[in-house]
Amino acid sequence: MNVEKLLTHAQKPALYAPGTAVMWTDPYIAQQLLACHINPDHDIASRSNTKIELVVNWMLTQTPKERMSILDLGCGPGLYAEKLARLGHRVTGVDFSQTSIDHACQQTAANQSGITYYCNNYLNITFENEFDLVILIYMDFCVLKPAERKIVLDNVYRALKPGGTFIFDVVNSKNIAEKTLKPSWEVCEQSFWSNKPYLALNTGYYYAEHKVLLNQHIVINEQDEIKTYLFWSTCYDDGDLQPLLAASHFKTVGHFDNVLPAGDVWNGDNVTFYVAEK
Repeated sequence: MNVEKLLTHAQKPALYAPGTAVMWTDPYIAQQLLACHINPDHDIASRSNTKIELVVNWMLTQTPKERMSILDLGCGPGLYAEKLARLGHRVTGVDFSQTSIDHACQQTAANQSGITYYCNNYLNITFENEFDLVILIYMDFCVLKPAERKIVLDNVYRALKPGGTFIFDVVNSKNIAEKTLKPSWEVCEQSFWSNKPYLALNTGYYYAEHKVLLNQHIVINEQDEIKTYLFWSTCYDDGDLQPLLAASHFKTVGHFDNVLPAGDVWNGDNVTFYVAEK
């Protein structure tokens, strides 16, 4: 093993530095992610089925219409979209992962739920005045870099009908020490990161000045090839989001803790849901 090369990769990255590999477009990892998404019993890639139902029911209490056109951004394999369509809403889903979209399309065909799916980055959507409700759930807004936030908010605002509602959730900065990934390592013949033997080194950092968390995963195979996966996530507290929403002409209706039941540091009052209107 080239330890000097490994030490270079293991340095604390500069804020928002990219990794050397992308998880979402790797064919093998994408299948592992899909398996995590559709497992109804845990919160690893999507929330558990019980929590998804809870969030769906709560979101519908925040909107005035019984039958809506809904845009689900970062829809994954369609877990929220299917539940919303089953309740009579017309749903469109957008996600960056072709693997997730393929699964979602298979599900809507099997269930005859009539959901329309697009494989696209929601930085690039061009809908105009089409939706009563836009949702961005499971803290997807947190992964946006500063330059991307305004683009997404403007895209959402444009997609909404006048008076339409935008609902999204974010992780806040409570319990930061517990939210920062602890150093660990694993050696596997085959697991999440690869179908071949690998060593994975995992650690986390918190960039306090910017309220940004980083999960860093360094994966080394038998040929000493190193891939780094960096996952950036901004924490938002009361007052952080209002200026961003106002800059894109949104009216902030309210923010809500404890939509999710208490549990670990990714539930309860550690996650805040925001409701804004066009």
